[in-house]
Amino acid sequence: MTTPSQQSDLDLAIRCAWLSYVGGYTQAQIAERLGVSRVKVHRLIAAAHEAGAVKVFIEGEPAELISLEDTLMKRFGLESCSVVPDATPGEGNPFANVGTAAARYLRGRLDGDRVKVLAIGWGRTLAEMATRLPHIGRPDLKVVPVLGSVTRKMALNPYDVVHHLTDATGAEGYLLPVPLFADTPEHRGILLAQRSVQEPYALAAKADLTVVGLGAVPPDGHSLLQELGEISVDECRQLHRAGAEAEVVGQFLNAEGRLVDHEVNRRTLGVSLDVLRTHRLVAVAGGEEKTHATLSALKSGMLNGLITDEGIARRVIALTDQPSRTEGLRHEVS
Repeated sequence: MTTPSQQSDLDLAIRCAWLSYVGGYTQAQIAERLGVSRVKVHRLIAAAHEAGAVKVFIEGEPAELISLEDTLMKRFGLESCSVVPDATPGEGNPFANVGTAAARYLRGRLDGDRVKVLAIGWGRTLAEMATRLPHIGRPDLKVVPVLGSVTRKMALNPYDVVHHLTDATGAEGYLLPVPLFADTPEHRGILLAQRSVQEPYALAAKADLTVVGLGAVPPDGHSLLQELGEISVDECRQLHRAGAEAEVVGQFLNAEGRLVDHEVNRRTLGVSLDVLRTHRLVAVAGGEEKTHATLSALKSGMLNGLITDEGIARRVIALTDQPSRTEGLRHEVS
């Protein structure tokens, strides 16, 4: 029986084979795109041959996904993009595909010593990523949350994500000992001034790689943050009326990727979006409800990379009127 780890390796081997034989990419380009070494790319392509995947054509159906990746990368100025098949509605774990792709990406980035400080957000997909990351010996790595903590559902908590990642890597883990939101903007300043907060906050602010989830703000005012009791039903509705479409690190953006004018954004205890713009920032999102949140984050120009599912990719592309209007957004100041 094929184990999940073996299947993941085979999927990666097939992806490498597609990029090489169908996409026409060099092994160096594939290595950069997937975040692995050229030696590993060579071995993966050989593994695809050994598995019988490479014949007159390559078995499997990633070609359309690669085309979606290329379109998103060109349209939004991304350095990397991974699109996975949609999860089957009502069957299995809806976060498994995207979480596995995120774990694969992270494994590639941590394979070596290029990333010294890894900053992490929160959410269901990142929790899935953390539990699926294989063991990697990186005792020199530092892992730190990029925002404060939610108080319910510990599996979604950035602290729990950090814990899983440090278990898998042997890295040194840090905590940001504050809630996700302060009671008032004034309380936010007081909390961030604490010495116990300043060290991990400063470390998160200079991360080499930051991986975050994206939160949706549905029209009915309901969101995961409201479900967890972090913000009220009324605040959710106010945010939606203010034009909020996405939550990134506890901060709410409108359809154009700009911060909405709402008090919640002034109470968030996380690294600011201005600082995140200086990071290698990768967002992970899956599920139809995240479509507009993903488009908002892409329009913000903050993202270097995106890991998402086929449905979101297709809808984001369809919602984008003119590709030329969004090219180069990575360098714009919102």
